[in-house]
Amino acid sequence: MRTDSRPTRRCLLSVCGNFHGNNYTYIQSFMKKGRTMTSCQYEKIIHTSRDFITLIDRDYRYAFVNESYATELGVPISDLLGKTVGEVWGEKKFIDRIKRRLDLCFEGMESHDVDQFKFGTGFKYIHVSYYPYREDGAVTHVMVFSHDVSVVKKLESKLLDFEFKDPTTGLFNRRSFDIVLDMELEKAKRASGANGIRAVLFVNLRNISQINAAFGYELGNLLLEATALRIKDSLRSSDFVFRFDGKEFAVILTTLRRGSHIPIVAQNIRVKADFPYSYRGTVINIACNIGASVFPDDGDGREGIVAHAMAAMNEARERNEPLVMFNKVLHERGLYVSRLRSDIRTAFVEKQFRALFQPIVDDSGMIVGAEALIRWQHPELGNIPPDVFIPIAEESGNIEMIGKWVLFQVCRDIKHMSAELGDRYISVNLSSREFGSPKLVQDIHDLIVAEKISPGSLKLEITERQSMEDIESVIKKIDSLQALGIDVLIDDFGSGYSSLGYLKRLPARTIKVDKAFVDRIVEDEEDRAFIAGVIAMIASKRKKVLVEGVGDVDQFRILRDLGVKYMQGYYFSKPRSAQEFHELLRRGEPLPEKP
Repeated sequence: MRTDSRPTRRCLLSVCGNFHGNNYTYIQSFMKKGRTMTSCQYEKIIHTSRDFITLIDRDYRYAFVNESYATELGVPISDLLGKTVGEVWGEKKFIDRIKRRLDLCFEGMESHDVDQFKFGTGFKYIHVSYYPYREDGAVTHVMVFSHDVSVVKKLESKLLDFEFKDPTTGLFNRRSFDIVLDMELEKAKRASGANGIRAVLFVNLRNISQINAAFGYELGNLLLEATALRIKDSLRSSDFVFRFDGKEFAVILTTLRRGSHIPIVAQNIRVKADFPYSYRGTVINIACNIGASVFPDDGDGREGIVAHAMAAMNEARERNEPLVMFNKVLHERGLYVSRLRSDIRTAFVEKQFRALFQPIVDDSGMIVGAEALIRWQHPELGNIPPDVFIPIAEESGNIEMIGKWVLFQVCRDIKHMSAELGDRYISVNLSSREFGSPKLVQDIHDLIVAEKISPGSLKLEITERQSMEDIESVIKKIDSLQALGIDVLIDDFGSGYSSLGYLKRLPARTIKVDKAFVDRIVEDEEDRAFIAGVIAMIASKRKKVLVEGVGDVDQFRILRDLGVKYMQGYYFSKPRSAQEFHELLRRGEPLPEKP
């Protein structure tokens, strides 16, 4: 170890950004004072910390240990310095558990663990946090903070008698959440004032699926584990956090003084959860959205409180808001959604759904195809937008039924207008569940054979996010469909997490650029330059570019000048009924139509 304690001071500076529970407050205060402190004073503060603090070099040797660590082991500090971790804890313990965590840190990734360690004649549960320490940009050491959590583990063992834990994060899972929430609500009902208030927060990790696709599930699970600990560290000891679902955590806040404290807690969670991770030179951000409901204001039992917190989280996710509190508007929207959920099967039976066709044109305005768009005309509620009823259909398990109807109807319409359609095509959007069906290719084959239509007259669309969910399976599915003569278009390009890296691998021949890239290209020079780069990049991969959302003549001219061959949008035509689209084909005139 350096005699001037520079590794210790620098390590503390680097660890400050990691928000390690109570250590963060201690280190932050320490560093503020440390601007005028001597190295001896630094050493004194570190050595008097109750936490165990060590510094490990790349040979897995101790470069620094504080007095708490040495005292707990019953060994003088001088006897530990220079020894390997394996010599102190045993080679088996080192190889089986510790080395992997240290190696991850040397690659630039923080890591956390809770494990049993032997001290004297007994074992203790120790929470260990590993942080990379860099000099001149390179990771040279690992800074390790650890503290005894044996008391907490004993309390947790009571829950383990009747509950399961999430194996990835180590948190209690959804079933535990139900049990604990029921207990807390019973306590609240018997209490008064602050003791009678509880809150449920759902924390949704927006982009964990994209991170899994980009970096693999092993790293994704490590990030989930680290994020779980960050969320836990942001709460009071009296609060609870659970792994609720694949990318959702549930938090129970106890003994709140008032609901206005929830935004403070949510902000604390977001600041810690959103802090960037570094992995092999790549910065990874985990974005989260939070929804919250309060007992007794938002419900008098578990089902109501949970449903309302979930509704608030879904609203936060859809609007990409950091926090949404359940309110009257969300309650009314919940009633509306419940009505649609119950009416959706009736709508199918009573033929309230219909397919419309929005023309796709070339740069001269001539129709080259159309996108089939489903609409729901409710007899009492009027037109229900697809971005409202499609998620409800997916959630209720009706999306495949609706999707099959759309495919059947479109194939019928293609057959009816085949003479005028010629070599043009109709594209149909598929949901994730539809595209993931193992029977999709065979079902499509049977349908085009039964309707006696050309495979080239039907194309399928999947979103960029869908294409990234399981890239290898998607590639195989696209290859199988193309073997039938059916092309797959990638829709909403640019809205995903790592678009450029996956574009080259996807065998899809046409990429639909998301409308968001078009909205401001007339008035914003930067947006024009950006979409020009996107178009050039797609073209460089020898793929066709189709830009959607073209709303006026100025946008059309800019895109045409940028070399865009195919476009779609209200400037050319609104979605038309099958009969109206058929008539457009008969006339054979360029769009937009002349007044």
